[in-house]
Amino acid sequence: MKKLRVLSIDGGGIKGIIPAIICEYLEKEISSKVNKNVFLHEYFDFIVGTSTGGILGALYTSPKYHTANEIISLYKTLGRKIFIKSFTRKLTSFGGIIRPKYSSKSLENLSYELFQDYHLGDTLKPFMTTSYDLIRAKEIFFDSINAQKKPFKNFKLKDVVVATSSAPVYFNAKKLVSENGHIYNCIDGGIFANNPALIAYAEARNINFKKIINENKPSYPDSEDIILISLGTGKKDGDRSYEHLKSKGGAKWVVPIIDILFSTQSNTDDFILRKIFDSSKNKWNYYRLNPHLFSASIEMDNSSSKNIENLCLDAENFILRNKDKLDDIVQQLILNH
Repeated sequence: MKKLRVLSIDGGGIKGIIPAIICEYLEKEISSKVNKNVFLHEYFDFIVGTSTGGILGALYTSPKYHTANEIISLYKTLGRKIFIKSFTRKLTSFGGIIRPKYSSKSLENLSYELFQDYHLGDTLKPFMTTSYDLIRAKEIFFDSINAQKKPFKNFKLKDVVVATSSAPVYFNAKKLVSENGHIYNCIDGGIFANNPALIAYAEARNINFKKIINENKPSYPDSEDIILISLGTGKKDGDRSYEHLKSKGGAKWVVPIIDILFSTQSNTDDFILRKIFDSSKNKWNYYRLNPHLFSASIEMDNSSSKNIENLCLDAENFILRNKDKLDDIVQQLILNH
């Protein structure tokens, strides 16, 4: 029986270029090893992402799919299209305190350009992304398997990726209306699952992959049946840019606290997953790849050309330092194909 290959991708705005570069390395190395050009979705059985990770997951599984290299090129121009503030916006948003820092129009337009009229149920492989519904005050999981079974859960892919990416302070909430008339007012899933790896693991355990994928995959797998690759969007220890906030009031904390909460949740879920896989004596089947940012900014909306260049540099240096681990992953993905 082949093991289930699960890919989880964190949120992090423009820093999504980091997991995109890691995925490009995996796709390129797999292609080299099997002597043909492959797409990333062919070597994963289940892809889960939050926010920018949700955009990446949708890109990797969409019927209008791109190579991993094309997605890197997309991210190099993505920030300049999305994180744009007009002079009026700068005056009226007060750094996201009075109104969102950015208009959602560019994000909406780009999403339509990428996914057109495809629906969540059209993805080439099982895909899931997260959001939070302000109306019901509860988490939402946009799930392609459920979307295929229940038409009223089969939202357009372009709307799903905007919903998972609508980070508070940065963008407006996204309104969705289901086929049976239910209204959802969605914000970024990073509020509760910036690192969706634990959710990906829990969801995978409740899916009959033998029926959905093929006979060689386990039904309702446990940790011994799963290879889980969790990709972060970068971390920075002791970020001094927050030093001046320690004695400031709530207004100064509005934007930084979002980033801090996202980071804390990511670390907690990584800790839990390590305990799960260690207890099953299967720790080598869980990989958490989250590069340190030595050159790049930790800010999720710093889309300057210099910062994008530095994000690429940090990702490429991480690959060089962790080539053995990445090559182990490549081998695992091929053996369980």
